[in-house]
Amino acid sequence: MVLVVNLSYAASDNSVGLIRLSNMVQSFSVLSYQGIFVRSQGVEMNSMKILHDVIDGSEYESLVDLDGDKIEVIRIDDSVICVYPDISFANTAEPVTAPLRQFKELNGERLLEGYTFELSEKAEVIAGRNAHKLSLIPKDSYRFGHEFWLDSENDFLLKHDTLNLKGEVIDRVQFTDITFAPKLTKADFVPRLGTYSRHIVEVKPEMTDNKWRFDWLPDGFAPVWRDARVLNGKTAMLLLSDGITSISVFVEPTQVETDYSVMEMGSTTVGEVSRALQTDILRLTIVGEVPEDTVEKMLMSFLPRTAS
Repeated sequence: MVLVVNLSYAASDNSVGLIRLSNMVQSFSVLSYQGIFVRSQGVEMNSMKILHDVIDGSEYESLVDLDGDKIEVIRIDDSVICVYPDISFANTAEPVTAPLRQFKELNGERLLEGYTFELSEKAEVIAGRNAHKLSLIPKDSYRFGHEFWLDSENDFLLKHDTLNLKGEVIDRVQFTDITFAPKLTKADFVPRLGTYSRHIVEVKPEMTDNKWRFDWLPDGFAPVWRDARVLNGKTAMLLLSDGITSISVFVEPTQVETDYSVMEMGSTTVGEVSRALQTDILRLTIVGEVPEDTVEKMLMSFLPRTAS
């Protein structure tokens, strides 16, 4: 059951904000809904259709890209099926991802280290629904700001903006149409006739000891995993989070040292450098929805755990 808080009796914006964010995360999994949302990153924009329900105790979700080749992802609990127009798309098409799921691992304690919460008492209309805005205002310049418009009845996320350090919107997800409690059945989560389907089998990642540390991290950021994941048999992956924003770190052996380079795509920053650390030369890559200064400073503060 999703708990809705009466804002007029709120003890503080921080405490009520955390409750409403927790409700928001629950709503993704427990509510029945059908809608269309638009995601925009810079000049790029695409729309998607989403269906979600809990049927006979199992969670069903369908996500369809409406602007491209209408690739669909169907999820039934932990089983995932990708649906393509035909087999020729299977190895070349970009995967379809649900932006709502990025908030499933919210950590309230870490959030309070990096953000101040601000609740608006004035309701706004998003996709025909009343919503209240919850702002997460960064306490420093090492993370972006966030604005969430939460449904006034059930705290479902109707709109999310990521703001740069100037307060400009650099990433937006917004529902244009949403219906709660639609009459969905299992037949709504079956691949369409004439399409090619492929089950995605999630391979349990190989883990290895984390041999690395950071001499500096922004307040609130901490490792999500105790160990590191092994990719391609040689690349180690670390994951850090401040409770809402994740930063992925990739460590790979290389032969030559290269200078720092950076690329920005909407709210995502990718930084890379190759450095000599002890007896090895390592290519370090950081990917995260954080400002460039954060990525650069983290790359330069990356050290082996055995370093003094």
